[in-house]
Amino acid sequence: MPLFDTIITVTLNPAIDRIMEIAGFQVGGHQRGKTVARVPAGKGVNVARALSELGVASIATGFVGRLQLEEYEASFRDTLVQPQFLAVDGRTRENVTVIDPTTATETHLRDAGLSSTPTDLGRLRNKINLLAKPDRLFVFSGSLPTGMDKTDLVELTDIALSKGAGVAVDGPGDSLAALRDRALWLIKPNREELAAMDGGPIERTDERDPIGGDDIRRIAWPLTTNAGVVIVSYAAGGGYLFSRQSSLRGRVEFDPARVRSSVGCGDCLLAAFIAAQNRGDKIESAYRYALSVATAAAYEIVPGRFDPAVIDDLQSKVVVDRVRGTPPAA
Repeated sequence: MPLFDTIITVTLNPAIDRIMEIAGFQVGGHQRGKTVARVPAGKGVNVARALSELGVASIATGFVGRLQLEEYEASFRDTLVQPQFLAVDGRTRENVTVIDPTTATETHLRDAGLSSTPTDLGRLRNKINLLAKPDRLFVFSGSLPTGMDKTDLVELTDIALSKGAGVAVDGPGDSLAALRDRALWLIKPNREELAAMDGGPIERTDERDPIGGDDIRRIAWPLTTNAGVVIVSYAAGGGYLFSRQSSLRGRVEFDPARVRSSVGCGDCLLAAFIAAQNRGDKIESAYRYALSVATAAAYEIVPGRFDPAVIDDLQSKVVVDRVRGTPPAA
């Protein structure tokens, strides 16, 4: 029996992701390149798309610029995603990622995005109130639009929680800090967002663990008092998973030459973990699967896409260790 009967992703600050390939990219001057992908996105949208690729149905809601609503809805045709976006005035931002194949580097250009009004926020409150039920999981992902702040996000999560729904959040560090005392199913900060929750940088005190494991454990482990699962991601460095019963360090032995884009990999990590837990996988198995899916996504250009054969191959290359000084894996 699935853990959740319905998964609902909420994207508050969507984006059209344009990915360009420019060999020998430099700042300044005129350079010729090509657009290799352009897709309606945003972190929650990417989670919904990845869930569909994994065979899991979901509802995708949140804000979308009125002029881009049809484009977003059309992008989910022939998928397992049911779009229920709220159209707002203004144009959905367009983010640009420049990939330089000669240096294997990425440059990310991020627009500020939409502005939401009190009326827009009221409509979203009503939407979440209607959708929220026990055995449903809400996934709030991404940054907040102008016109919203962390207190608004707390209010939206409280609506879902009050109806007995589960809540997962992948957002800015100050938003996660504001939700510290809420009984969330999962939070997924990256290394920088976790540092923001603590108000300072994460130190790299152990040369064997360049992502700063000691500080990550110090900050993340206490969060499991309220959050059921805390996943800390750090791009190619892998990351950590903490729960009340488990404390794990995970990474993947992958081929750097095959990496094409990191855009959306964290969203795929979250989607795959949800999918695996929802089908009944134990937490360590679900984390291994999530790491392999996120890495497979890095081998693709389009966010939220991956090759199932690559996932199968990568699962044998996932390394998960129990973290010293914390409870063993469940």
